Amino acid sequence: MKKIIPSLSLFFAMLLGASCSKSDKGPGTDPGSSEASWKMGTYAYTRGTSNQSSSIIGGANLHIVYATTSGAPTQGVFSGSAVTVKFFDQGPGEYTIVAESAFSSANAVNKIMSIDCAIGTAVSTGSTLYTYASGTGKAKVTKVDNQYRITIDNGITLNKKLDVNGGVAGALTSYSFTCKSIF
Repeated sequence: MKKIIPSLSLFFAMLLGASCSKSDKGPGTDPGSSEASWKMGTYAYTRGTSNQSSSIIGGANLHIVYATTSGAPTQGVFSGSAVTVKFFDQGPGEYTIVAESAFSSANAVNKIMSIDCAIGTAVSTGSTLYTYASGTGKAKVTKVDNQYRITIDNGITLNKKLDVNGGVAGALTSYSFTCKSIF
């Protein structure tokens, strides 16, 4: 089962990315506002579109939040980003961020989550995927207008996992990641 969850999570993330053509914004929410945003190092991104879904995996409710940026590239090869947050739905509260290898339905009774962030998604020169590997990261999960929102105030370190089409030129092997109300 431990090997199935990462593969299944990647499949869901790719599926959501491909089908994410509408914004799931709440009433009165401007997708261009900084209400939902994230940073990878010094690069700042604002939510453009997003999607949330749930599936029962191993008897547990796996919830996935997928958010992307929109608009014209403004940060060169670092333009565009996508964040995927996976957690076993235990309601609002504080969640512990764990590495993908520790994220399994066997731990579903705990408030745990896994985070991936891709950069360079708005350009054709390549993108790079980063993931949380280890540490003591914490995330705050709230629910507004029936949508979960994720906030990480204290930076966590995301490490390079995969380069697509050669990756982002000049991208570091790791970045500090924070986010505000991703939904």
